[in-house]
Amino acid sequence: MVISLVALWLLTSVAPNQAIPPRENADRERAMLHYQLGWEGLRAEAFGDAVREFKQAIEIDKKFKLAYYGLGRSYMGLRQFGDAAAAYESCRELYQAQVGENFKNRLDADLMRRDDAQQLQIAIQQMSKGPQTTQTQEQIRQLNRMQQRLSVKQDVGIELSMGNAVPAFVSLALGSAYFRAERMTDAERQYRSAIEADPKAGEAHNNLAVVLTLTGRFDEADKEIALAEKSGFRVNPELKKDLAARRARR
Repeated sequence: MVISLVALWLLTSVAPNQAIPPRENADRERAMLHYQLGWEGLRAEAFGDAVREFKQAIEIDKKFKLAYYGLGRSYMGLRQFGDAAAAYESCRELYQAQVGENFKNRLDADLMRRDDAQQLQIAIQQMSKGPQTTQTQEQIRQLNRMQQRLSVKQDVGIELSMGNAVPAFVSLALGSAYFRAERMTDAERQYRSAIEADPKAGEAHNNLAVVLTLTGRFDEADKEIALAEKSGFRVNPELKKDLAARRARR
């Protein structure tokens, strides 16, 4: 897979007064290239290839947040749910650490904002290609919301980190990895964290409803289904049937 020189320049260029040391800039280019190839592998469902590319990006840049997110998605495709959870946990920890990070100057904050925006844009572009499921559309929406948050912070000149919480899409993904690993309590905690970060996260409401149904909290499940539908998320009719059947057997 070949990336045009123009596209690569767009990914790595900075303003003249934001010069980066040559070695650091070269490493950033290499990491971003592996990151984009990882998303291309994900889109093609070549999950093993995607794992290798995201790992290469992380090897170059240990703080590459969305490379860990992409790695988690790749492991989910391979049904290696424990590995997926570990990758998502690393992504979450980096976002948490970023909240309290002190920047040496405005340049550091601007560079981090720019890097996050580039990472998000690549993910959105790759996820937007080809057929999309309801879940994919929801994930794209969440990534777009995160991009908007970055733009707002840049416009108002905030110099601290880009978020005051872990993004909803990270908590949602981690919750799904826990769910597939049958760690229901942990899955519920992460779905609730996703909803706290984004109350309109329809998939998080839907997935929380599944956990609540399986654990016999039917009235709460009803409420989460209603909130999922209110957000525009299409709830599988089978979930409603299962909820009704379990309630009737109680």
